[in-house]
Amino acid sequence: MRYLIGNWKSYNTISQTHIWLSEFSQAHLPKANLTAIICAPFTNLAEVNRLINQLNLPLQVGAQNVSAETEGKHTGEVTARMLSELTRYCLVGHSDRRREFSETSALVAQKVKRLLEESLVPIICIDQPYLDEQIRELLALQLPLTTCIFAYEPVSAIGSGRAQDASQAEIVAGKISFLTDSQCPILYGGSVTPENVDSYLAKQHLDGVLVGTDSLTVPAFVKLMAAFV
Repeated sequence: MRYLIGNWKSYNTISQTHIWLSEFSQAHLPKANLTAIICAPFTNLAEVNRLINQLNLPLQVGAQNVSAETEGKHTGEVTARMLSELTRYCLVGHSDRRREFSETSALVAQKVKRLLEESLVPIICIDQPYLDEQIRELLALQLPLTTCIFAYEPVSAIGSGRAQDASQAEIVAGKISFLTDSQCPILYGGSVTPENVDSYLAKQHLDGVLVGTDSLTVPAFVKLMAAFV
């Protein structure tokens, strides 16, 4: 299976989400062989689910973060159990959170553990400076990594317009596959556009892409979907 995952980050209110999904429902959608996922803010998850079902859209919904805690007295935290009724997928370890909230590889591994305990699919964001460390932390918890998705996102490429060369991304993807000793899907993310996405999809070790900016507009996202045909 190949994946196109859109990360809306801290964009789109519920009203804006209605507009996006309505426009998407009216677009000419390619018959692509892929799983298309929109990772929406917590506030939008229930409504995105409702509209996807109501409009019969070829989309799935994902969360952008999860607590490392189980249910309890943790004010403001959103647990994996809470998410389990809203989504099947969840981003963890995004570089935004590592940078802005000082998330560590150990904390990310705990979040992955919580998601797997609830039969959710973690989308583990990773970059070369902490790639080995992150995989060690995951393996130390003896987690079934075959049920995870890895997204290689070089920080230098995210939002910069300077996408990493697909051949280099392929090398890193091969390393992830080797270190995890698994056949888990591996994606590339970082300034992916409709103009360059083909180069990543052509690589043996890459199973799709994770996009930010080009998931915020329907025309760009539909063009990305068309690349999977």
